[in-house]
Amino acid sequence: MAFHTKSGGGGQPQSAPTRVLFVCLGNICRSPAAEMIFSALLEEAGLRGRISCDSCGTASYHVGQKPDSRMLAALQRAGIPYNGHRARRFSPADFDRFDLIVPQDEENRSHILALARTPEQAARVVPMSRWFPPECGLPEVPDPYYGGARGFDAVVSLLQAACSAILHELS
Repeated sequence: MAFHTKSGGGGQPQSAPTRVLFVCLGNICRSPAAEMIFSALLEEAGLRGRISCDSCGTASYHVGQKPDSRMLAALQRAGIPYNGHRARRFSPADFDRFDLIVPQDEENRSHILALARTPEQAARVVPMSRWFPPECGLPEVPDPYYGGARGFDAVVSLLQAACSAILHELS
């Protein structure tokens, strides 16, 4: 599965950054964790002007809320700072605002694809599992919401590996 980012003549990037959107169900665990991890990687690589990111959920359960405290604690243990994120819901307008839309699981991928109006929009939707390490063995990012701290830490670790691979591909 391929996605296309903007480029100018001669393969040079355009002045507008490549925009990445991470998506999960409620936007309080997996997708904001991916956003914060990816943002930290962008900062570390000095790529903030070339690539930007955000996150959202397909459901409106938690709109306006901070990420789950257990996810924030797992991110803190991994050295990832909280960026002030507040949950928001995916909008069809996000197809126009983002170059790459990365759902964390198949259910949310299907939901987003159902909203795509064109093949070009659908091509922007690429599951996070595309960037999992080969030894991972998981088909999607597991939802840690109903588990304990170990599940949140495992998701953070998986997202760190996948986000690094996305950044490598985009840069």
